[in-house]
Amino acid sequence: MSNMSKKKWTVYGAIAAVVVLAAITVPALADGPSYEDLQARLDAAEARIAALDTQEPTWLETRRSEETQALVRDILADADSRAMLQGNGSPVTVNVHGFVQSRYTYSGGGNDEANHGFSVPRARLIFTGDVYDFTYRVSGQWSDGGDFTLKDAYADYNGFRVGQFKSPFMREVLVYQADTLMTDRSIVSNQFGQGRSQGVQYGYDFGRANFAVAYTDGFNTDNGAGVQNGQAFTGRAGIDITSWWNVGAAVSWNDLVDTSYTTYTVDTKVSTGGLDLTAAYVATSGDAGDNWGATVQAGYMCTDTFQGFVAYEYGELENVADNLSTFTVGGNVFVNDNVKWTTDFGYALNGINGAWDLGETGWRAGDSGEYILRTQLQFQF
Repeated sequence: MSNMSKKKWTVYGAIAAVVVLAAITVPALADGPSYEDLQARLDAAEARIAALDTQEPTWLETRRSEETQALVRDILADADSRAMLQGNGSPVTVNVHGFVQSRYTYSGGGNDEANHGFSVPRARLIFTGDVYDFTYRVSGQWSDGGDFTLKDAYADYNGFRVGQFKSPFMREVLVYQADTLMTDRSIVSNQFGQGRSQGVQYGYDFGRANFAVAYTDGFNTDNGAGVQNGQAFTGRAGIDITSWWNVGAAVSWNDLVDTSYTTYTVDTKVSTGGLDLTAAYVATSGDAGDNWGATVQAGYMCTDTFQGFVAYEYGELENVADNLSTFTVGGNVFVNDNVKWTTDFGYALNGINGAWDLGETGWRAGDSGEYILRTQLQFQF
């Protein structure tokens, strides 16, 4: 057979194979679902889904729905509460802050056995905020021994203050405890200072000058510590002589029913550059006796984070032989805006009589020559 004949038979064979394959495949395809069948099945599925949507939910589905709705309501209520506390247009706001002081004290000399140890003199919790047009402040403090004591509890409105607060008297007492220059306030301020009282106050700030007057239960009558029917009238005024020099004065008459006395104070403050200098004089007369005290404190910012300071205080109490005379030197390290480390060393030039109110200062009653070393770490939040 010639090559030409072989080629023809090959072509004819291929054509025959295609015809046979087509004969087998076409009937098979014809047996599968048509387009119309597929469309009908899809329509049936959609109808079933629609029917399920119209059926009543099962008990389990209903229970899940109720729990989900309750959870959503709780989340929304919590969000509203947080928005209120943060003051997002709410008439009621709450701000929480405070400070903790951890201190080590070593005192010796004065013919007394050395005394040393750690303490937490103050751990204070403070709430402030607004209630509509009023502002408020409530604070309490844990001291050594674990006792919790109410400190401030007052509301302010348009110059008026009512509740428990510091009467407008000694400047050193009015300074926030966390901002004191030394580790603690002076002995003089503990002895003659106003502490906290319960009553009402009105104050007004003119810009360069300000004044405040108060009617209370008397000095140091916080939490009902005063005598029955005790009362006090207190007034204070201050003026900025220049942008860096302020002068203030205050007077108070305390009527304790069986006894009464008048106390007054004058003070000055100079703030220029890195220097802060304060001086104060305070005295009493009447049934409290003719007593007086004076303090001078000076601090200087040696660097951006270190402030050195010196302080001296002197005082006389009627019928007490030794006059108070102490000298203190120390420094503050401002670790950051919320952490301050204070260390100071004090020396008593005279004996300290037990009639002086030593408070939380760490000083002890004793002979002359007593010294005290205090170092304190303070955290604010």
